[in-house]
Amino acid sequence: MENLPKKNIFKVPDNYFEQLTESVLEKNASRKTRVLYYRSIAAAAVVIISVSLFIFKSEIHSHDYLDNRLTEDINLYINAGYWTADDMLSLSDDPNYILDQIINDEWGYYEINDEYGFEEDIWY
Repeated sequence: MENLPKKNIFKVPDNYFEQLTESVLEKNASRKTRVLYYRSIAAAAVVIISVSLFIFKSEIHSHDYLDNRLTEDINLYINAGYWTADDMLSLSDDPNYILDQIINDEWGYYEINDEYGFEEDIWY
């Protein structure tokens, strides 16, 4: 390295900086401005699709998920012995409706006819 001649390799051509601003302005003037409509349209479409999928998906499955989750939790409490049948009936808005459903499930549907006096004979 010591044997190599020491030259100034960073030499700038004559009048380079005086002509630099003019050449840059000429290049910029010759460029046409382009508006990128495609990117903005694609970005808007992606945003609209993702928001609509999020909204519709949450509306469809939230009610079903809540019902299934509540049913699982209720069964867990009953099976664990924390709740009894009396507790479940006290939590209900219409306990007679629940009792009627249970009776119909176990005994089948039996229509009571007052004409024959069967009402006193039916024991649940």
